[in-house]
Amino acid sequence: MPHELAARIVEHGGRMGLPLIAACADISSARPVQLADGTPISALFEFTHDAGAYWAQGDFALRNAIVSVARHLAEPFYYDQGRIRSWRPLRIEAQIEREAMQRSYRVESAIVAPVHLPAGVIGAVVWATTTPGLDVDAIFAREAELLQPLALRFIATCNAGPDASTEIVQHRLTRREVQCLKLAAAGKTDGEIGTILGLSVPTIRFHMRRASSRLGENGRLRTVQRAVALGFARPN
Repeated sequence: MPHELAARIVEHGGRMGLPLIAACADISSARPVQLADGTPISALFEFTHDAGAYWAQGDFALRNAIVSVARHLAEPFYYDQGRIRSWRPLRIEAQIEREAMQRSYRVESAIVAPVHLPAGVIGAVVWATTTPGLDVDAIFAREAELLQPLALRFIATCNAGPDASTEIVQHRLTRREVQCLKLAAAGKTDGEIGTILGLSVPTIRFHMRRASSRLGENGRLRTVQRAVALGFARPN
């Protein structure tokens, strides 16, 4: 399936006038995500000569403006001659804008579809061109909503493993356990949570241990991280 989706991504890029494709399935990993046959997913696509082996650079995601923006946005955005824009106003740090101007890899324009998966996994697909003068604003307005689901299917499939499946389980947390998790995710200590909820510290710790067991995790930090990833809580 990844090969079929990659072919669709390439076909769509050619039709838009953005034939150069880059993809990363997990920007947190220094090693590229590979298919079952050992092929890095980024090797399925042709990008510019300057960045053709970008997926082999372990620190690439730490020094790239487009990746920096993808960390913060879950919707498509575009790059055009050093400018980064989306369908809504963006407040971009000056350093990132300078980085965008300096590290274009000879790319004139690009549309980026970030993909944010459960457990904090972030990937992206980039459609780009080295040809100047393309009306990327119009292309983005017309195509962005079509590119996002295609990128999502591709990145999700690449992260799902050889059988392209994901185990779905139901975590039956109690209302009190969720309250404790939400406050813990907001940075509250057990004592502070107890004061807020009117409960003793041992009782708070009991609820947190029960939540850990239900979520299949060990320790407060991993339990809170899991709760955030599953949408039971959000960080402050």
